[in-house]
Amino acid sequence: MGYSTILFDVSDGIATITLNRPEAYNSFTRDMTNEFADVWNRVRDDDAVRVIVLRAAPCPAFCSGADVKGGPGITPYRLPESRQKPWQMDDPAESLGPKSNKVWKPMIVAVSGICAGGAFYFLNEADIIICSDDSTFFDPHVSFNMVSACEPVGALARMPLSEIQRMVLLGNEERMSAETALRISLVTEITTRDDLWDRAGELATSIANKHPVAIEGSVRAIWEALSLPHREAMENALMYTQIGNPIAMAGTERKLGQKQKYRIR
Repeated sequence: MGYSTILFDVSDGIATITLNRPEAYNSFTRDMTNEFADVWNRVRDDDAVRVIVLRAAPCPAFCSGADVKGGPGITPYRLPESRQKPWQMDDPAESLGPKSNKVWKPMIVAVSGICAGGAFYFLNEADIIICSDDSTFFDPHVSFNMVSACEPVGALARMPLSEIQRMVLLGNEERMSAETALRISLVTEITTRDDLWDRAGELATSIANKHPVAIEGSVRAIWEALSLPHREAMENALMYTQIGNPIAMAGTERKLGQKQKYRIR
């Protein structure tokens, strides 16, 4: 199917998803969350996809969060009135992240420019985040008298508590620089804006060349460990090696056996 808010392409084992609302700073709408739900179903079931790159159409922002206003022909990111029941609500933005949709293929996020608020739905479920040197990270919720909860709680797995509190409580008054994001390990690498997409592609190619069972098993074991007590996490980790290694190593052993046979001859 075609999409109206994102671009989607699969090539050489890499699924590239591009947020494509530059006129609205790549903010997400109800339409975008619906399209991501479809994309994750496709990615999960397509054996040709081994790794995901998420990036954004060129503009001042990677993603400015949720578009709550919308516009002509645009469905804003708001719950319909029929769902405004306090104990019967889910989080429709969960469809933005692969892990919430049981996709264990690794995702590389390439951030350029402003990354704000709801954009952390993408960051919180990324496996590798790189950014351009002009990137800034912030959470504007409290500046608009809104509780900031889902995004910072999701960020607890990858950011120090003190940095999350500072970002949340200062709202629009402070922007985290790319250098600070690198220092606190929110991102692992900084590039120029011109080099960002190419570098994300290089990382993705390296991952795509590895055995998918080994890669997906590693991703899932690590993410599941975040919600388990230490002992249960270690037992779970051992299970993944026992299940995945025989499958992933079988092809390697066949290749090594063939090489050894040729040497003997």
